[in-house]
Amino acid sequence: MDAPDRHDTMVEATELARNNEYKSYHSGVVIASYCVVAVVAVLAARDVQMQRAARPGGVSADLVGAAAGKDGVSRFALGLGRLFWLLFGVFFVGYHLCYENILHHTDGMEYLSDWTIVLLCFVMGLLSWHSLVKDPEGSVPGWVTELAVITYGVAWSSNIMATVGAWYSFFFYPICETLEGVNNWPWCYLEWYRLTEHGLNMLVLLGDWRWGCVPVRRRDLGWSVLFLEVYALWAWFLMFETGRCPYDMFDFATGWGELPWLIAALGGIAICHALARWAHVRRDDAAGRDP
Repeated sequence: MDAPDRHDTMVEATELARNNEYKSYHSGVVIASYCVVAVVAVLAARDVQMQRAARPGGVSADLVGAAAGKDGVSRFALGLGRLFWLLFGVFFVGYHLCYENILHHTDGMEYLSDWTIVLLCFVMGLLSWHSLVKDPEGSVPGWVTELAVITYGVAWSSNIMATVGAWYSFFFYPICETLEGVNNWPWCYLEWYRLTEHGLNMLVLLGDWRWGCVPVRRRDLGWSVLFLEVYALWAWFLMFETGRCPYDMFDFATGWGELPWLIAALGGIAICHALARWAHVRRDDAAGRDP
């Protein structure tokens, strides 16, 4: 018997979700989830405000573009590498998130991993600008440098979370039918774009950690939490629009069990930010830098 067509299966799954899951949303769960997101958003924004007041000033544009001097990697080579990942991001969006999604209904921007890989490539573009110009202090606007440092920290925390979550799912909680429409484990996790989103992404970040000098700051923790909350709102929009939620931790149809997962996810990305900051502080201390 031929394998079912993936697009048809996904359409059937969406229709089934529309007919069954949409009716099962508990109003209390929906209201409580939005309240959690609202309260945490206020706390995160307040934390950013307090940290900025306590530690005014920013990172120099020259440091953002600088090479650490390890393994013979020059500033120019670092800039070219960063530029390559920006161009790869353009390819990834155009080919996978647009072309393949139109043909086969792959991911679009449904999953957190899609958001994190796009964010990572965008960050690499900002960093390459700092590395490839001769005088970043005079050529790059200050707000661009600040944006680069903030999004660098968010890219670290969100990519760690997406990668750990994906490999946890691979070993302990396979969701191939959700991802592909058919139960074809482990191949659904070994598609080239999923390996890019949950493997190559961390290699890119680790490379920049070793060869670059961009810090991850405590003051930017709140931005990582807010990034995940924006994604949660997007996941809920998809759920109301299609009847299908990308993740159980945001799925109202799971009932009150969704709330602990939501809270754990928001706490988890804060932990991921803390881990990334710890690694960068150790690197900078070893190099005698105080960004």
